[in-house]
Amino acid sequence: MNNRFLVGLSVFVFFFICLYIGGWVLSLIGLFVTLQVTSEYINIVRAKGIHPSKWWIRFVGILFWFTTSLPVFGYPSDLPLKLYVFVFTFGVIGCFFRLIFRGNKNEPIASISDIGASVLGFVYTGLLPSFFLLIRELGFIYVIVTILAVAYCDIGAYFGGKIFGKNPLKPEISPKKTFEGSLSGFVFSLLMTLTLVYFNQEAFNHNLFHGVMIGVIAGIFSQFGDLFESLLKRDAGLKDSGNLLLSHGGILDRLDSYFFVLWAVYFYLLWVVLGRF
Repeated sequence: MNNRFLVGLSVFVFFFICLYIGGWVLSLIGLFVTLQVTSEYINIVRAKGIHPSKWWIRFVGILFWFTTSLPVFGYPSDLPLKLYVFVFTFGVIGCFFRLIFRGNKNEPIASISDIGASVLGFVYTGLLPSFFLLIRELGFIYVIVTILAVAYCDIGAYFGGKIFGKNPLKPEISPKKTFEGSLSGFVFSLLMTLTLVYFNQEAFNHNLFHGVMIGVIAGIFSQFGDLFESLLKRDAGLKDSGNLLLSHGGILDRLDSYFFVLWAVYFYLLWVVLGRF
């Protein structure tokens, strides 16, 4: 338990420092995380007997992160979104070309599952995480609110499930998750965002409703993100996505809840809070 706590605390302190510094430091850390979660995703699907294009998933994931990092190096802040459609389309078509010509003694001829897992790979581990850096570019307080909203949803769901949990939420995917735990996580997320917005009202146009909406987004989408990775691991017969964080499992195990939240919070902040529709 002490080792688990020390690992978690060390990762949190290191990540918070990088988050505060931002810029190329955060971009570099994000690149490492992208490569790691990509590898963990590939290990999951390969455990299922599916053989996606490993290097293409990594390449497109890096391309998404590089595109997201452009404002860090002085390019217009709206450029990444303009390029995302091209990067995604290029990734899909390139994946098709790559897998069409695969097939030798080292690699099997591609199947429909291989193609689908390849596209899912760079969307899940490349496109979705890249919105984190876009939120950081909007402002430090916005990314803090997002992180804590998801973190407190996880905390609330864990303790709520421990104390009140009786009715399974989706036992076929995650037997330990309960409806009561899910509701507790939602409430914790909502309370956290309301508190943070209250003490940072200027950044949110003195409107507490933004705290409600971000709490709702995080409280719902983060749990879908957690269930989605549980679905992948359960289908592949794995408990964790990796062991880089020792008793905490892999990085994907720690970040899965965030992936489904980041894009939704980003567009809410950009379009509603900041009015840049």
